[in-house]
Amino acid sequence: MSDGLDGSAAPLFEIESPDRLLLNTPVVIALGNAFRLFERTGQDLNNFDVQIAERRKENGEDEDGVDTIGIAFSAKLPPGQKGLGNASRLGRSIMYIASRTTGEMLREQGSR
Repeated sequence: MSDGLDGSAAPLFEIESPDRLLLNTPVVIALGNAFRLFERTGQDLNNFDVQIAERRKENGEDEDGVDTIGIAFSAKLPPGQKGLGNASRLGRSIMYIASRTTGEMLREQGSR
């Protein structure tokens, strides 16, 4: 049984108040790593929304049977356009998968 010291049982983030969000250390590390990788794509961050999600082994979103963190840079749609963000002319959506315990990048999933 995990006691939470390895980060596996601790929540990824907590909303302490309407204007305060607490991120655990692996999330901060993963977010920094994901941003550096995203920056290399040359895409304009202003054209993207960033979403952080827990990926649990129970729902099949795992990396080799472990809980992970998903950090998605989702392309926004230009005003008046409908459809999926991946179809946007403003950029290509991409998701980075990181270790829940260390924040280390495991892989990336891109959309064309």
